[in-house]
Amino acid sequence: MTVTNGIGDAGWRLFECESAVSTNDLARDFGAWSAVRAETQSGGRGRFGRAFISDPGGLWISAVLPTEGGPAKWAGFSLRVGVALVRMLEALDTPFARLRWPNDLMCGSKKLGGLLIEQFSPDRLIVGFGLNVSNAPWETESALEPFATSLARVLTDVPSVPQMAVRTLDALAEAHAEMVTGGMDSAINELNERWRDPIPVRIDLSDGTLVTGQFVGLDPFGNLRLRDASGREFLVPHQRVERLAEIL
Repeated sequence: MTVTNGIGDAGWRLFECESAVSTNDLARDFGAWSAVRAETQSGGRGRFGRAFISDPGGLWISAVLPTEGGPAKWAGFSLRVGVALVRMLEALDTPFARLRWPNDLMCGSKKLGGLLIEQFSPDRLIVGFGLNVSNAPWETESALEPFATSLARVLTDVPSVPQMAVRTLDALAEAHAEMVTGGMDSAINELNERWRDPIPVRIDLSDGTLVTGQFVGLDPFGNLRLRDASGREFLVPHQRVERLAEIL
C-alpha cells in the first residue's frame, strides 16, 4: 500500500492499493482526513449489503471525515455529499448529471456511481464512493447494460482515475464544510430545486408494502414527498424505504 500526503484542497492522506475486499472496511483503521483507494474491490457493497461490482478502471474510494458535535448533527449527510458529487460531475460537463434518492449518481436514466456512508465511531464516519470511469461493469454482469454507464461513455475528455480521486476528495471536503455551516436543510433545499420535474417511482417499504406515485422531493426532515394520480401529495418516511425504483 502506498501513502501520499497533502492530497487536494483539504490536504488528505491517501492510501492506495491494488485490491481490497472493501475500501470502507480498510478505512476503519485510519483517522479523519484519510482516504483509501483500491484498483478493484472483491466485496464492494451498497445499501443493505447489496453487491457492488468494482472492476479495474473505476474509482473505488473511502474517506474518513470528522463528525464534530456528535452523530445526531450529521444525520442526512449523504444528501449533502450527493449534492457536492453532482456538482463535481457537472463541472466535468457530464450530461444530465443528477442524484437519484438516496445515494445514486446518475447520467440521465443510467447509473454512474453510488455512495455508502457508515458511522463506525462517534467522532468519525466513512464515505465510500464508487464511480464508473473507464471500466465496464456490464461486461461482468450483462444485466447491467441497460442501467449503467461510465464517464468514458458520456465524456469526450475523460479524467484519469487518480484525477477523479482528487476531485472526489475535494467534493467531500466541500460537503463537510457545508454541513458544518448549513446542515441538512441547505442540502434538501438545493436538491428540491434540482428535483423540479416529478418522476414516477415504485417504493418497497421495510414492512413489505409497495408504494407508487410521482417523486417530487423531500420535506424538511428528509421524508419523501410523493404525489398520487389525483395530484394529492403524501409523505413516505425515509427510514422505511428499502428500495426506490424510477419508472422511466
